[in-house]
Amino acid sequence: MKRTAIIGNAPEFDGTDLDLDGYDRVVRFNNTAGLGSTSGTKTSELVLVSRGGQPAEWLADPAFTQRKAVRDAERVTLVFPPSEKPEDECHAEGLREHLGPLGKDIGSIDAATESRARASLLAHGALSTSALSSGFLYSFRTLEAEDSRSSSFDIFGFGFDGWDGHAWSAERSWFEAAHKAGWLVLHPLAKR
Repeated sequence: MKRTAIIGNAPEFDGTDLDLDGYDRVVRFNNTAGLGSTSGTKTSELVLVSRGGQPAEWLADPAFTQRKAVRDAERVTLVFPPSEKPEDECHAEGLREHLGPLGKDIGSIDAATESRARASLLAHGALSTSALSSGFLYSFRTLEAEDSRSSSFDIFGFGFDGWDGHAWSAERSWFEAAHKAGWLVLHPLAKR
């Protein structure tokens, strides 16, 4: 069975006592909090938000492609597909141009999957205007696409309240339900 560690960016996550690098696949998000210190050193896949201010900052940073996670990842998944709508502030094409010369396998999560993920999150109490977090959308897509009989998914570093545009309580509810259903193993954050 292929083992996958999906590592979120909770600042309080400390996986120094875990063998996260021992997983077959390690997935990280955006600025990869804890990489090299509290959450291991391995990155198999890097998931990047492709809309808004964060990707604009990456594209303006000449050292972005030299970051360890960017260099090490075999695959880069952009959270959103390209969009020409100005209100989307889409940087998917710029990221593809920036990362393409590195020889990475670059994909994106399609709009139909995003719609199904949004509907699922609404059932857990999200508002229709809530933005989907990179971690939730990627996890939803992965569980929908991969056979849990041949792969296991361990979720670390999820559950904190980050940017206030996301529906964190609804996302926590979705992860807890997926854990109870046996689709993934949710490793809760330590209580403070």
